Amino acid sequence: MSSPPDDLNGVPDGGVRAALRSRSFSTLLAGYAVSAIGDGMTVVALAWLAIVLAHGHGTGVLVGAAIAAYTLPGMVAGMGLGRILSRWDPRSLVLADALLRAGSLGLVAVGAVLGILTPLEYVGLLAVSSLLGLLGVTGALTSVVELLPESQHVAGNSLITVASFAAYIAGPALAGLVIALAGPGPAIGADAASYAVLAGAVVLSRRIQRPPAPTSEAQSMVRALGALRRQPSVLGITVLCVVFFGLYGPVEVALPVFVSQTLHAGPGVLGGYWTLFAIGATAGGLGASYVQRFGLWRVAVAVMAAWGACLVPFGFVDSVFVGFAALAVGGLVYGPFLPLKKTIIQRHSPPGSLTALAAASAILTLPASPIGTALGGPLVATIGPAPTLLASGLATIAAAAVAAVILVIHQGKRSRQLGATPPVPG
Repeated sequence: MSSPPDDLNGVPDGGVRAALRSRSFSTLLAGYAVSAIGDGMTVVALAWLAIVLAHGHGTGVLVGAAIAAYTLPGMVAGMGLGRILSRWDPRSLVLADALLRAGSLGLVAVGAVLGILTPLEYVGLLAVSSLLGLLGVTGALTSVVELLPESQHVAGNSLITVASFAAYIAGPALAGLVIALAGPGPAIGADAASYAVLAGAVVLSRRIQRPPAPTSEAQSMVRALGALRRQPSVLGITVLCVVFFGLYGPVEVALPVFVSQTLHAGPGVLGGYWTLFAIGATAGGLGASYVQRFGLWRVAVAVMAAWGACLVPFGFVDSVFVGFAALAVGGLVYGPFLPLKKTIIQRHSPPGSLTALAAASAILTLPASPIGTALGGPLVATIGPAPTLLASGLATIAAAAVAAVILVIHQGKRSRQLGATPPVPG
């Protein structure tokens, strides 16, 4: 039996403490935490800069276009990245995305500060920044497998997710302060700087174990999508995420417009909403290892239903404090979802196929929210922000109910199949 990697010597298997004692993983985790603070600021600044640039004309449409441009073009470009995904190690994938994000968002910040940024240029630069987004997402998921032993994968997934959620506690609130003092441009500039920090963390980290060699199915995105169909668990969580994230998309348009036009409040309130969501999600993410004992799919469906219920009050009550409570609870119930989703993909991907299957799953799930966001712009313009939030919540509850019925039917069939299987001779 081979000895453990140098920076894992003497570290017991499993658990958060063991994962944190890996120098390579901890370095990368720190980079993700800093980058998440910048992304937390952008959650507020991205929409607020669009509101400023719209000057009251087509505000909802521009907000939707900006948010969609921050992610969607990368998913389209990702269709041609199959060979890069199969040949580059996870750290290189993260590095490429971080450098492009830093440069493009830096240009947005400079243009906004100088007052020369137009709405078209804004959406265009956001689209450029997202072109390698699939590399970053895939690299983050596969880095856990490359930098930690299997017994620490759940802990590693939880730490990256919790670091992101925890950073969002400070990010939106900090964005509200920066925007109030200097405008949205500097807030986006801070996100650009945070991606530069992530790039530095990637350079400083080192591989401690080489992942399995990619299979022939990992050589193109088309083959990876075909392989996804043959992995029921990975396909199942992918479909669930497409529905969940797609129905969430309109929230990112409706919420800032709701704050601005319905509550007549400023970016500080919007930042407060996302900060409370992040506080709840951080607590929920820390409980991922506990709630998995109830069944991964049961938890996933329960998260969908509970999140939808948290959106319903926005359709009936114009209250800042009710919104604070709704998003805090919403974050709490949502917290375990991402760590468990990542673990499902890691555990059910054959050796050598994780990078390709993760990319194939991401190329289907990541566009779901931006597409929902893009559709949310016209929806907000047609029926208003409060009805849009209500519609998103009710549709999510309905989707969770359908998923629950499918889950019960599937588990019933599986139980009957197991019951009909004769015992294996000893």
